[in-house]
Amino acid sequence: MTDTDTSRGSRTSATEASARAVLAIYAATEWPGVPGAHHPADAGPVVLAALVQGGTRPDERDPASRALAAWLKCVRAGVTHSGMFSWGLAGCLVGAQLASGTWPAMSGLAACLRSVLEERAAMRSWRIQEVGWRDYDLVTGPSGIALALATDPTCSPASVSPVGAHLAALCDTDDLERLRVGVYRGETLRGWNYGRINTGLAHGVAGVVAALRTIADVTAAGDEITMPLRRAARWLVRQSFTDARGVLTWPSAARDGRAGPSQASRRQAWCYGTPGVAWSLWEAGRVLDDPELQSFALDAAGSFLEGYDDAFYLDGLGICHGAAGLLLIADAFARHAGLPAAAELRAHLERYLLDHLDEAVASSAKDCSLLSGSSGALIASLTLSLGDRRWLPAIALR
Repeated sequence: MTDTDTSRGSRTSATEASARAVLAIYAATEWPGVPGAHHPADAGPVVLAALVQGGTRPDERDPASRALAAWLKCVRAGVTHSGMFSWGLAGCLVGAQLASGTWPAMSGLAACLRSVLEERAAMRSWRIQEVGWRDYDLVTGPSGIALALATDPTCSPASVSPVGAHLAALCDTDDLERLRVGVYRGETLRGWNYGRINTGLAHGVAGVVAALRTIADVTAAGDEITMPLRRAARWLVRQSFTDARGVLTWPSAARDGRAGPSQASRRQAWCYGTPGVAWSLWEAGRVLDDPELQSFALDAAGSFLEGYDDAFYLDGLGICHGAAGLLLIADAFARHAGLPAAAELRAHLERYLLDHLDEAVASSAKDCSLLSGSSGALIASLTLSLGDRRWLPAIALR
């Protein structure tokens, strides 16, 4: 065994120990029985438990088993929507599917959740005008449902086709006018998006692109999916601009026409900005067999990587807008697009998360969710150290 192997093994052991500590805290916490700031029914804890255990089933006293029992109790308390995150049914499906490899009895729950989710998707009850995020996005809407269903290797075209038809209908014109948000006016947190078309991977066009690309992969679809996918990708290209730091990037939301140059934004992450949008465009270019689109995406990613700065861009440890999400996107660009600078950032952020394991553990009782909480930070680290990437399609990565 080389010194490098020994060092990586030590890092993995430290991360696994922290993961078990997080699972123990999650299992011991009295989570609220109604949705709120906490998201205990989120997929994060059970995905973390499955990664820590691998294919070895723990006994009932193990933190992973106790966390699974606590998670099932939260799921039984009910979910509030069909989407991926924040008490969402699709997220529960992702967790149950991954857990079934370690706890075989979970396969029955996964099958039940998949059936219910497919039935709800087939109803196509989402709006196609005056839309809100739940009508299209990756976090709470149909884009996330498509990604969740596609995490199952046996996913059939029939499962995701209703979502594909809905998203295609939303992208029926070059200006993507149907994706202009028509709700949230006057709200404190979401009011900024009223009257605008969101660009991000979490709540915007990049998430729709990711879902359409996923559906195309599953269904080998024709023009009914590839045309709206190309239309949405081209819209994103038109919204791009180079900011004051030299990063080819996007506004969080576009009001009218093409966005002009603006001051640099600190929000360059999985959810908004160049990392998530560029990856979605690169993947779309793969499906569309469009080298020009992929080249544009690589230029955008490269501009961010060249000027990357922890002090300016890092915002916490989580996947949504923190170090874990940037780590996973850097890994994707390094593995699949061969970007050397992405491999360098991946190595840097692996070390960064390792140096902040105590911080992740300490925050567990407040937020153990996949996107914003402690489980996501540890899942990202374990994904790279263990090489188990089965869950990554749920956040539009691989």
